[in-house]
Amino acid sequence: MFISVIMCTRNRAEQLRRVLETAAAMTVPDGLEWEIVLIDNGSSDHTPDVVQSFSDRIPIRYVLEPKAGLSNARNRGVAEALGEYICWTDDDVLIDPNWLAAYAQAFAQNPQASVFGGVIEPVPETELPAWWHEHADGLLNVLAARDFGPDVRPLSLEGHILPYGANYALRGEAQRKYLYDPGLGVGPHHKRLGEETAVIRAIMRESSGVWVPGARVRHMIPAARLTYDYVGVYYRSVGETWAYLAHHGRDNFIDPAPVTGARIGNVPVWVLKRRLRHWLGYKVRAMSGNIGSSLWHWRKYSYFSGAADFWRREKRPAA
Repeated sequence: MFISVIMCTRNRAEQLRRVLETAAAMTVPDGLEWEIVLIDNGSSDHTPDVVQSFSDRIPIRYVLEPKAGLSNARNRGVAEALGEYICWTDDDVLIDPNWLAAYAQAFAQNPQASVFGGVIEPVPETELPAWWHEHADGLLNVLAARDFGPDVRPLSLEGHILPYGANYALRGEAQRKYLYDPGLGVGPHHKRLGEETAVIRAIMRESSGVWVPGARVRHMIPAARLTYDYVGVYYRSVGETWAYLAHHGRDNFIDPAPVTGARIGNVPVWVLKRRLRHWLGYKVRAMSGNIGSSLWHWRKYSYFSGAADFWRREKRPAA
């Protein structure tokens, strides 16, 4: 068996050093062939030097992808990868020593499956704010937390029992059939998400998936992400992603709500109405000290703001 681990990065040299240290400490099963394909999406820092410093410790290949955008970097990784299976993780995680071995075992024990996913444990840089603790259930997606329990179980489209981008793996044949949409994921002109979700969902329609609880990563969360402002940024990205998928008639894993009807400035009127309603709701609840309700309205306001921003920029007719 040959496994390719793909990691995309840009201008995070010291953060990358930390994750590669954990990769170098992984337990590698006897006889397993593997590689790390490091895709540098246009770094201007000392990322190449960091990668070079690990060349005698792990089988790592440095590849420069000059075309900006996470999906472009992912697609370059797929083109470069040699593995029968492709594991994905991010440049801001710490990899568990058993991560690679757990995936290798899952691949061997589940030859029928094409999608695999493991635990993402968020590790905040600072103590979570009190309001975050009180409303944590509604903020799990902001931290990209993923944990479906300690037992091996099937993944499923129903209920969105699917992995997230910081920790998943795909059969190479299936991955090469379904590449990443450059219109999704972070790009130079947009901050969308879900490029991996679109691929995973497409593959799951044709195959099956397995939850691998032994494949764990810890996702390092900077303090700047533990704020109302970042919650707003995140939900703007969600809203823009929803609008993009709806506009182009794609599988809308965010929300299949209709986008027809009257428009102002190319934005559906009902989207503008909901945006205004949630802005007013946020302001009123914030002034009254109702944090839970104000946070909910803030998330909804940000979501519809992201959608409105997309349609204002988009001049082509809807699909």
